[in-house]
Amino acid sequence: MSHHYEVGQMLDLSSAPMHSNRPKGPCKVLACLPHDNGPVLYRVQCTSERNERVVEEMDLSPGAGYSAPAVENASLVSIAINRR
Repeated sequence: MSHHYEVGQMLDLSSAPMHSNRPKGPCKVLACLPHDNGPVLYRVQCTSERNERVVEEMDLSPGAGYSAPAVENASLVSIAINRR
């Protein structure tokens, strides 16, 4: 299974399940996380907070008027190295 969203893309994060402080609203994809089995995961940062979160793809959706990916043709390895 591949990732549907790309690094740099702005998306809508759905509300969190009970007992979580995760906000809902616009967020930016920071990384597409590798996976073998299980859900497709992303590292995102919401515009309403400073910390980053790991969320499942099913919790994300394209939002109206959000931008396309800011980084094109960059490998995930180079992005991870540049962010450190």
